[in-house]
Amino acid sequence: MEKEVFKPGAIKAIGLPEDVFDDIAPGVLLSWRARVAVSSPSHLRRHSHELRVMLPTAYLHRRRREITDTLVDLLITTVRRINARADTKVTEEFVAELKRVSGKENILFKMTQAALEAPEETVSEAIYPVVPGGVDTLVALWHEYQHKDTSYRQHRQRVFKASYTNHYRAGLIQILEALEFGSTNTMHAPMMTALALIKRYKAETTHRTKYHATGETVPVEGIVPAELAEPMYRTDKNGRQRILRSVYECGVFQTLREKLRCKEIWVHGAYKWRNPDLDPPADFEDKREENYARLRKPLQAKLFTAELLEEMGAELSALHDALPSLPWLEIVDRKKGGAIVLSPLEPLPEPRNLRRHKATVRSRWGWCRCWTCSPRPRCAPAAWTP
Repeated sequence: MEKEVFKPGAIKAIGLPEDVFDDIAPGVLLSWRARVAVSSPSHLRRHSHELRVMLPTAYLHRRRREITDTLVDLLITTVRRINARADTKVTEEFVAELKRVSGKENILFKMTQAALEAPEETVSEAIYPVVPGGVDTLVALWHEYQHKDTSYRQHRQRVFKASYTNHYRAGLIQILEALEFGSTNTMHAPMMTALALIKRYKAETTHRTKYHATGETVPVEGIVPAELAEPMYRTDKNGRQRILRSVYECGVFQTLREKLRCKEIWVHGAYKWRNPDLDPPADFEDKREENYARLRKPLQAKLFTAELLEEMGAELSALHDALPSLPWLEIVDRKKGGAIVLSPLEPLPEPRNLRRHKATVRSRWGWCRCWTCSPRPRCAPAAWTP
């Protein structure tokens, strides 16, 4: 993270304007960037003064956007990794606890057997009699499940906070300082305030700074997930209810990840994560009907989503019907290495033209088999003569 954060600062120190290539097509910029990437400094010095200035400038301009995109990807991936590890750890703990409770599996098996033996009967006639305790037992199990679900989410957030505080916090805040976030929707103004608040309190959390300053405006609604509301508040020694900074930052980063992925919040200087208003052409609204016709999309949003849902449903149904008849595909448990297992394909015969091409190359030039030259052509200069 430190290496990636250093890069945009080094490019920014050059003083390259953001809009220097706004009137140049992206494809042209990519070609200039590729040209510089494969050229040595000595080759670049041989060009005219204009090219010596323009080509490195285009390279740095493009690299700055790529590095910014990389930092955003790193932020999103890191938060997702913390979430995934917390999910895995907490799930294993809850499954182990569930297995220690006796009787629940037997109740489930009895209910399943009764439902299969009497599918036409009502629940009260078929299911309730086979459950020890009847409906009262089922109500108690349901209440226990609801309690476990709440405890699961809260415990997962505690594990997330532990990973964030002990390991990831310094790197994530460095990325946060290197990026400049923006939003055209005033609805997300509280998120921008929360990000600025984290930057101001970037010092390591200690016993003196574990709370925000008294009187500080700390946006919470729509910023912090509901399961973090209880562990986020703490009563200090003066009896005042305060917000724990570490828990608050965990909630902000989780919400920021979701808003970045749907581009409700974007990043200045990025390409992939840029302002979505810059994606369509400048005259897109003026030529809306013409542009939609060229895209072959309907103007009505409901019609577009209906067609998309119909297409997705048809394709998923076709996949569902085809899966049992595919001998080379198997759906297995993820713990075995992957949910989808494909049998190895038989090697195809070598194309006839490729065999002829190889024979022609060997007959005309041959190949040197010594370890110093392989796979180069023969060392003898005469071997290069057609």
